[in-house]
Amino acid sequence: MFARTIRPSTLRGLNSGVRMNSSNATPVVASVEVPEKVKEITDLTTHGKQLISGAPEELSVSGNRLVRVYKEAQYATQNGYGNTKFWKLEWDILGKGNRWENDLTGYQSTADYMQATRLNFDTKEEAVRFAESNGWDYYVTEPKTKKFKKKDYSSNFFHSKGPLKHIFTK
Repeated sequence: MFARTIRPSTLRGLNSGVRMNSSNATPVVASVEVPEKVKEITDLTTHGKQLISGAPEELSVSGNRLVRVYKEAQYATQNGYGNTKFWKLEWDILGKGNRWENDLTGYQSTADYMQATRLNFDTKEEAVRFAESNGWDYYVTEPKTKKFKKKDYSSNFFHSKGPLKHIFTK
């Protein structure tokens, strides 16, 4: 029903870039030319530092972007220390006047897509190293230290002699 094709035993059965022949034991490899664009990318000595991310060059020039490294403050709710674990890196707003009011929604719009980006880092040194490796100017905002006031739960039930504080019963 199905015709079975039999490969000759002289050719190697694997699909690879190297062709082997039983009569010729040395592999035959086709020469591959490397394009000029790949050579430019891999040559790090001519361009110095390069972006790994592939972002446009105007974002990597140190005079154009200012980055803030900070640690967020604790929320005033019952979250505890939830958002205070990481150091954050965010870009400051560009002062080129590239903001406008959106006619459809009335919200402010911007052409700066980096402004809404925040990156999290475990330590301050990691965030600073990342900013330096991308060529951005940065400044660090140190977190304020929280003063802990010791409170006793027993003071809620402290009894003081004198007239009753609550005189209304209804």
